[in-house]
Amino acid sequence: VSEFSRQRILDWAGVTPESVINVGNGVGPEYSPDGDSADLGFCYLLCVGNRKGHKNEVRVIQAFAQAKIDSKIRLVFTGSASKNLEYIAKTHNVLERIVFLGRVSDEEMPALYRGSIALIFPSLYEGFGLPVIEAMACGIPVLTSNVTALPEVAGDAAMLVDPTSTEQIANGITEIVSNNQLRNFLIHKGLIRATLFSWDSVANKVKKVFDETFETM
Repeated sequence: VSEFSRQRILDWAGVTPESVINVGNGVGPEYSPDGDSADLGFCYLLCVGNRKGHKNEVRVIQAFAQAKIDSKIRLVFTGSASKNLEYIAKTHNVLERIVFLGRVSDEEMPALYRGSIALIFPSLYEGFGLPVIEAMACGIPVLTSNVTALPEVAGDAAMLVDPTSTEQIANGITEIVSNNQLRNFLIHKGLIRATLFSWDSVANKVKKVFDETFETM
């Protein structure tokens, strides 16, 4: 689904380069700026994750606590709370500003993106990073990592940070919330970027591989 993942597979499997083909990934038409926006009763930054370590959520909370933004803004996580993240939030005095939504259905996700100020997704490792494109397609700015597949997927349409630097993530959150010119730039670039990732495109690439393979049989 990305050149990064393709190269990892080649390195691991030791096969010839032409044996592994990158067909990309896509987002459905439901991910667009048009449609309902979630109303949670407060302004929020969105973090799409699953409590796994590579999602870097401890640093997200630490950076959120350090960011120079309105204290009324909350940080919303998909998925259930963990004792560790609640402890981190409590020690940084932001527990009352952290919200765990539990399981969010596929049908609810586009509205959740549209209702947010921005997606905060500084993951340590992604083979693709679908939330980045989903958020862009919904017309919200994105902060993500400058490592693994994420810069390849985001291109120049997201704010890229070092995911191991809490300071960079915090500064990025401050900037993406307060700098309207930057926000508008990222939204514009993100909407254009998202058009490159459609399921029709993925299907066509897969079909092309099959057609070429059968022709040589």
